Amino acid sequence: MEQLNPVLGGTTEPKLKAPLLSDMAVDFRLPSDTLFLMVELSDAMRRGVQHFRLDGSPLTSFNDVLEALIVDGEVLFDDEWSVAPRGH
Repeated sequence: MEQLNPVLGGTTEPKLKAPLLSDMAVDFRLPSDTLFLMVELSDAMRRGVQHFRLDGSPLTSFNDVLEALIVDGEVLFDDEWSVAPRGH
């Protein structure tokens, strides 16, 4: 099974992460994949992950992040101040 979230195994050193890009392993046209993306974004925001447009402007709401993904195709994120995700 392909790992869809490489951040979980990342370093503990805080830094601005690479853009979130679709590698087409997930087809966001399908309702289940769209729901997965929305749940992951919501969880990240609740944990304190900050999202930014490519120009560096902050995205402060869930709707802003979704809009940036639709318009720009990618967003940046910083998880320096976020808490670790809960295990399943």
